[in-house]
Amino acid sequence: MGQSQGAQDESAMEVLPDLGRLALTCWDYAWPLRREYGPGGGAVERALDEAVERGFNAVRLDPYPHLLATPANSVHLDRCEIFAEPDARLGMGAGAETVQIRKAFRRLLNAAADRGLKLWLSGFFIADSRARRSFVRRPADFIDVWVQTLELVREWGHLDTVVAVDFCHHFPFPPWSHGVIRRVFGQPPQRPLPQHWGREQEQAVEQYLLEVPRALRALFPTIHFGVSAAAADTDYLRQLDTSELDFLELGLWLDDDPRYRLATGADLPVPGLLDRRLGAPLRRALMEATGEHWRGRLQEQLQRRLAFTRLRRLQPVLGEGYLNPQATPERLPRGWAGFTEALVAKAVADGVAVMTPTSLARPHTPWLWREADWLAHLNHLILTGPGR
Repeated sequence: MGQSQGAQDESAMEVLPDLGRLALTCWDYAWPLRREYGPGGGAVERALDEAVERGFNAVRLDPYPHLLATPANSVHLDRCEIFAEPDARLGMGAGAETVQIRKAFRRLLNAAADRGLKLWLSGFFIADSRARRSFVRRPADFIDVWVQTLELVREWGHLDTVVAVDFCHHFPFPPWSHGVIRRVFGQPPQRPLPQHWGREQEQAVEQYLLEVPRALRALFPTIHFGVSAAAADTDYLRQLDTSELDFLELGLWLDDDPRYRLATGADLPVPGLLDRRLGAPLRRALMEATGEHWRGRLQEQLQRRLAFTRLRRLQPVLGEGYLNPQATPERLPRGWAGFTEALVAKAVADGVAVMTPTSLARPHTPWLWREADWLAHLNHLILTGPGR
């Protein structure tokens, strides 16, 4: 999608603003699918009001860029049947929902702008009945769907509401990098990537990291562009050129620590009922007895990732984490809350200015969303900065 010479000259004069301090509530691809946001996102205004009440000033969500965009040599059909990708951490089960995606996203965008909330966009490329994510394979495909998405936002008058774009969530890892995995690694997107990448594969991944943000920034110079990654997966980025990225969004989970999984028996083949009766109490007891030890291990992992972002001059963002309760609690678990609050305080002290207080701080985790005062307290820590 082209721009006039006047628009290009105007863009060239714009300067990338500082992100400032952002407290993120992570709605991701749930907002048009889960009942907490209304059918097809029909009650997003209430959910956004609740986010403001809890001290959030930004929402991370998937705008479904592959569904907002008009396919090549075709017409845009706004009614989509979306197949939810089951993900326990994101609080999503399998299912299908029919959504008018442009209408729903415009409603959310208008409501967020009215409340002064910023949007952090992240592409999950969820499956739909017309398999449109299969056509997002090459760097040019990502550029095309995101240009169309952001041009729609500009047309609707809210480009200043969007502060950042993660062009593909946890790129290039499954399951979100559907078309990329087939093209670059030649394997089904559900399978884990090989532990060791060949040089041709590294060069192909690097092409996306360079070309996609460079092209998007040329057209939208006031928006930050980057990628997200699980903490351990950032090691793969050490071999690649990341000079075109503005930020690296990290997923930091104690649940992924091999020693924690060994200590709690998380990898043992225990049937579900037995795990709920024995495993969950064991994990709770372990956290209450030795929480400082595990918090220290997670903070060490954070320090390694922050050192990498400083070396590469990338803004660090904590978009996911940090520990999942092993059962749905009736009220805020004391040990879990203390663990989370200490980690947030440490991250803020170490210079992280954009983060979520916890991935579970979202309307579709009702037991935690009800803890409005506690969430407001954590968001105050994030937004006021260290030593305040």
